[in-house]
Amino acid sequence: MNIDPKYFDDLRNLVLRCQDVLEEPAWNALAFVFDITEGHMANSGFIYVDDDIIPAAAGIKGEPMALNQKIREFQNAIFEACGHKFVQLLIQMNSAGKIHIDFEFDNPKRWNMGPANYRAMREQLRPVFN
Repeated sequence: MNIDPKYFDDLRNLVLRCQDVLEEPAWNALAFVFDITEGHMANSGFIYVDDDIIPAAAGIKGEPMALNQKIREFQNAIFEACGHKFVQLLIQMNSAGKIHIDFEFDNPKRWNMGPANYRAMREQLRPVFN
């Protein structure tokens, strides 16, 4: 799959502008899961500060649709490249600027969190960059 690397840069820059990220300047890593359906998008995630894990949401103050619009654009580019639309998108970053993006095309609940798996998902989503 040949995807323009500009999408990765754009997503990185938008995530860095998110209110929850800006409010926690000592963060080491973060992870956001975006659930995408026709006409709706939601997200949840975590900001990691050393051993602390802070629940977070990805939203840009004053531009509430900027990140969602870029993700829809990215979803369309992926669709054009491979013929499938992802239903979940995982963005993981560290404070050095490394970014990892993963897609889920079939299982819309792959990274869903609830009372039964909340603690496990906090660690499962923690970015590990070697």
